[in-house]
Amino acid sequence: MKTSAFTYFLFPFLVFLGGCCFGPSSSVIKLAYEAGFSAETVLFTQYVFSVLFMLLLSAGYFIFSLVRKNRKEKTVYRAKDIIKLVLIGICIALTSLNYVFALQTIPAHLAVILLFQYTWMGIIAESVIKRKAPSFPIVLSVVILIGATLLASGVGSVPLEGISIQGIVFGLLSAAAYAAYIQLNASLDNGMTPAYRSLATLAVALLLITIVFTPYYFAPEFIADVVFGKDLWIFGLILGSFGCALPNILFAIGAPKIPAGSGTILSSSELPASIICAVIIISEAVTALQWIGVALLFFGIALPYLVEILRKRHKNMPLPQH
Repeated sequence: MKTSAFTYFLFPFLVFLGGCCFGPSSSVIKLAYEAGFSAETVLFTQYVFSVLFMLLLSAGYFIFSLVRKNRKEKTVYRAKDIIKLVLIGICIALTSLNYVFALQTIPAHLAVILLFQYTWMGIIAESVIKRKAPSFPIVLSVVILIGATLLASGVGSVPLEGISIQGIVFGLLSAAAYAAYIQLNASLDNGMTPAYRSLATLAVALLLITIVFTPYYFAPEFIADVVFGKDLWIFGLILGSFGCALPNILFAIGAPKIPAGSGTILSSSELPASIICAVIIISEAVTALQWIGVALLFFGIALPYLVEILRKRHKNMPLPQH
């Protein structure tokens, strides 16, 4: 009973925490842009530091496993496990790439709204895969999350005249890639150590991003930024750890232990965390409607679990004595 309760709350909390880890990213990226660094440079630096972070963590785990001689680590993996790892890495990279491309042609608040369409995309994908309609609390939670996203992202604060169709397409593609990332994470429960798994997926993501931006990465301005760029390593360290490494390892631990639909909802903690971090880090002004949106986001995330807790309590409630 204790183990079941522990498992029930631990793994969802890790996925929720993984979403929250993305919180500082938007604010730090804005600071990096203000410092004169391009989106391509920031993205490359972020993934380089994320891979270095996971290399150190994986090395530490490897040494720890050697000390624990009774540790039995799985060393042989099926071909489909390797394919899934590669696909997860590709989805991570495609989410970042499409989001960066979207931000080049549409306002930030619209890009956020488009990215957060992954909530209903993920629910539909899980329903198709499992051939089972989502429960009413899940559907209600997604509806609340979509409405709350509109409020929290400050929709209406910027005119939408002349919005690029190309930017909208890139925004929706980033949402689809993120929904696929969550689905694949939930389906890969093969006993692989989360640190090794995260290292592999982030290395694939870095490789893909490097291939996409290879012409730019040989340009003199990029080399000058990497070699002489002041504080670039600070931005890379923060973005690599909070924007890539920590979320990936938390998702790798928690996502396979909960339904993919629940993972989709819990990971939407990214948006309220981003708004709170924007207030703290860059003193961004947030309207009352945005704070209402943040509160609704937290409520939408918690709703399925509140319903489940109430259902279990009602089920275990003793019958009245006559």
